Amino acid sequence: MENLKNIEINPLKTSSSLGAVIVFLGIKNSVVLMHGSQGCASFDKVTLTKHYRENIPVYTTALNELGAILGGSGYLKAGVKNIVDKINPAFIGITSTGLSEVNGEDIHATFNDLKKELKESGNYNNLSLAYVNTPDYDGNFEEGYKNAILSLLQTFCIDDREGAADARNNETIDKNNIRNISDYKNNDKDKNKDSGAKDTENIRANVFCPFSFTAMDFLELRDLLEDFGITPVMIPDLGTSMDGHLDENGYLQTTSGGTDIEDLKKAGLNNLNIIIGSSLQSLIAPVKKITGLNTYYFSNVSGLRNTDLFFKFLEKISSRKTPERYKRQKRQLMDAYLDTHFYFLGKNIAIAEGIDILDSFSEVLSEVGANIKIGVTTSKAYENLKNRFEILTEGDIDSFGELIESDGNGIDLVISNSNAEYTAEKIGVPILKVGFPLIDRIGHNFKHYILYKGSANMVYEAANLLMSVNETLMEEV
Repeated sequence: MENLKNIEINPLKTSSSLGAVIVFLGIKNSVVLMHGSQGCASFDKVTLTKHYRENIPVYTTALNELGAILGGSGYLKAGVKNIVDKINPAFIGITSTGLSEVNGEDIHATFNDLKKELKESGNYNNLSLAYVNTPDYDGNFEEGYKNAILSLLQTFCIDDREGAADARNNETIDKNNIRNISDYKNNDKDKNKDSGAKDTENIRANVFCPFSFTAMDFLELRDLLEDFGITPVMIPDLGTSMDGHLDENGYLQTTSGGTDIEDLKKAGLNNLNIIIGSSLQSLIAPVKKITGLNTYYFSNVSGLRNTDLFFKFLEKISSRKTPERYKRQKRQLMDAYLDTHFYFLGKNIAIAEGIDILDSFSEVLSEVGANIKIGVTTSKAYENLKNRFEILTEGDIDSFGELIESDGNGIDLVISNSNAEYTAEKIGVPILKVGFPLIDRIGHNFKHYILYKGSANMVYEAANLLMSVNETLMEEV
């Protein structure tokens, strides 16, 4: 009989509302309004502030006992109007919480009434709103993140059927269902070109990345796509909103970067969708349906094999060759594998992370020769990763520690977030801190863990930790 654990001790999983908040923080000139008690919003705001060390524009409707019992529609409407009057953001992302969900109130109906009232007043024409239900007691961080992305698309994506139909009349689809996007033409430039000429400079792609990407990962991916002549519309764009920069206009009460609402409205008129991350796999069908575009999915873009596949894909859709600097980065990654594999051979690695980091890090470390011994994650969607691990399960950091202590061969390196510090100290092994939250490290958003360059950074960091243990052992001898 399977042992049941009815509580989480030192949780690895975080709430769905927190995942939705992150997405809304990736929208330009935005704030987040959490419909619930002050405590719900305070916890998320404090956690995000410690992780990013930036201003986090999260507010609350401050729902109290009376509102929870008799209905909180008035709190939500007043909260939105107060934010607009005092801050005047371009976008307000609204999330529910456990308290606002348990009384059975129809928050969607309240939200629709609110939009109607704001429109009729004529005083809020420049304000955009989106709502997603994210009860704390249901789902996890990844689900809240996905649901908020879908909410943005369902709210803003304009399906210009006439314009989209004209564009699709010019496309060709090969046997691999990859569009020959070089057939798209830029109307302004075509005036000075022969009718048979091809232009690859106007490719636009909606790009969906997991929260496991650091801000630098977002920025590096943007640079890569632009080098292939692809203009990315990041949904959300945490690279420009949460990268940690001083704004030239001084202190702002909203995000100073992120995805523009106008770009969201035109998402259905772009050329394709790119979805990256195991946690976002379930977005493939709804994103394709909403946008009407061909949609391409990659479980991760880390390591030699998967990054090679991603570059081949970019070459195919852009009709361009890989720039020389990326070829050099590939050779640098191969050299990194050669230089570090001595430190990984025979070493046992334990990872406690969300599904995306679990996937990408185990991919790279397996390629370099490490033994991925134990994996604990927040989702049951890990079947395709089982062949990399000796033990792989869903759980918390407490169960992660129990698995490590019960393992007879010992663990040489732990990979997890700041909450696993004690677990690593207890067994006396180093910890590579990645993921969320990282509350005892600074500069982690400037680290880069994807593509060739980021994968090299990853193996160097891990190898240096293993090397430091060997040096300590030699000194003790």
